[in-house]
Amino acid sequence: MLYELTGVEKVLGGRKIFEIPAFSIRSERIYSLTGPNGAGKTTLLKILAFLDRPSTGQIRFCDRMVPQVESELLELRRQVVMVDQSPLLFTRTVAANVGYGLKLRKVPSAERRKRVIEALELVGMEKFLRTEAHRLSGGETKRVALARALAIRPKVLLCDEPTANVDSENQRIILDILAGINRREKTSILFSTHYQSLEQQLAHSSLHLQHGRLSESQINDVFDAELIEHDNEQAFCRLAGKAILRLPRRLVPEEPFFTVRIEQEKIRLATEEEPARTAGTPVTGRVVRVEESSGAIRVGVDCGIVLHLTLSGRLYAEQPIPVGASAVIIIPDDAVRCLANNGSRDRG
Repeated sequence: MLYELTGVEKVLGGRKIFEIPAFSIRSERIYSLTGPNGAGKTTLLKILAFLDRPSTGQIRFCDRMVPQVESELLELRRQVVMVDQSPLLFTRTVAANVGYGLKLRKVPSAERRKRVIEALELVGMEKFLRTEAHRLSGGETKRVALARALAIRPKVLLCDEPTANVDSENQRIILDILAGINRREKTSILFSTHYQSLEQQLAHSSLHLQHGRLSESQINDVFDAELIEHDNEQAFCRLAGKAILRLPRRLVPEEPFFTVRIEQEKIRLATEEEPARTAGTPVTGRVVRVEESSGAIRVGVDCGIVLHLTLSGRLYAEQPIPVGASAVIIIPDDAVRCLANNGSRDRG
């Protein structure tokens, strides 16, 4: 387990910000952290980065108890890097900024330069190597801050609002960077956000901090994919090593291995009014879960991977599909986003 929190509380100015009786975070996954302003998201990230301490409680990191003695935290801080919402760069070149953490760690100059270039290539900023940092846009500054963090090759990357206050192009680039790093390097990532669409696109699991409590829900819409056959019109892909999914060829990258994200709220049930031939990909599976939530019915369909759709109570009453029944669902083209594993481009 990456983190294990037990009895963790944080009190600021006499006010209890949050109380986490017991919670764990797994390695090699992407977590989003949502919650209203003032809920303590940034404070929690700083505690997980070992830059702040809980008022009470214990934290284990990689099965090791986190010490409370400042001198013993340095080793842990070398494994975890936090990128602030508004990162600060020195008034020096981009290369000097990216190499700063490596210099502090006394990495030899030749190795330092190599890792600086590699990190800038990862974020698509290699052409800015000698550019003065103060000339960068807001989105470029965030990408350089990410490169500075990635050059250290951390085990855990914590990001506070990574796409806040940047244009849509840089938002998409930052998302691709984070997804690619998690995929290739197995870096564990936890990022805070106010945008539900962002957590749905990127995260495997969502953490929600509200009223001082932390809860988790599974996103379950991110899948490893392999291109197994295609022609000019369609492609057959294997998702999570199990399900075979037919997709329009234009949505699928050229690379044989990639990542597929499915916006499950767009999945529909094939009915007499909307048969399986309706635009989109029809998939047949077996119903494994039926839950009622706020008057709606949430249905889990196992088609090699478990996909979920939400039905109105009226529609479910007209066409009930109990657990164990066969069901045909439709995945619209606009619900699918394919991302090349090098993080360089996406389709969808």
